[in-house]
Amino acid sequence: MSDIEQELRERLTIVGRQLFADGLTHGSSGNISARVPGTDTCLIKPSGYRFCDLEPEHFLLVDINTREVLKGSAKPSIETPFHTRLYLQWAEAGGVVHIHPKYCTILSTIGEELVIMGLDIFGAPALAKGVPLSKFAPPGSEELADNMVAAMKEHIACLMPHHGSTAIGKSIEEAARNVKVLEDLAQLQYEVMLVGEPDPLPQSMLDMLVERAKEKGLLV
Repeated sequence: MSDIEQELRERLTIVGRQLFADGLTHGSSGNISARVPGTDTCLIKPSGYRFCDLEPEHFLLVDINTREVLKGSAKPSIETPFHTRLYLQWAEAGGVVHIHPKYCTILSTIGEELVIMGLDIFGAPALAKGVPLSKFAPPGSEELADNMVAAMKEHIACLMPHHGSTAIGKSIEEAARNVKVLEDLAQLQYEVMLVGEPDPLPQSMLDMLVERAKEKGLLV
């Protein structure tokens, strides 16, 4: 095993445990993966593991093109299809995070698109480009993978009806930061909707945030 792969396994473990500690996933739901730099492979969470129980050796090495498990004996995540498809669609994507957080799931289930408002967006400015609502499909299906790549053709995150949210980034840490901020934005929108109508930030500010994301070298 290369030093690069081992380091990536350790980073995935840290990110997964932090997502669990932050309350963004529960039980064995959700999945994370990271592309191994310079290869057509990724490391992905095995099915049935809680994020908080992950160890570096648990992650499976998977061929992005064929989805064949190259290293590891556990069953790969049920959502391996859309993880690999997103890597094929976004050449610069280095990490994918899919979780089932409360507020993103609520908004997606009622068909409510995310309204970008508040200042939490500064923590993940690439989200200012917009966060589409994908079409529903059964978990683990090719139809879901099709819907995900369609929704995220030009966006680094999306809401998934009855399901949760997914975000990508140039690194697994960037992808995790994107889903965390996305859930904060969804919570703000939910709470605003209890007392009034969501009011988006001015388009000029959204455009500025997208440019800031590009200047920072983030995936946009």
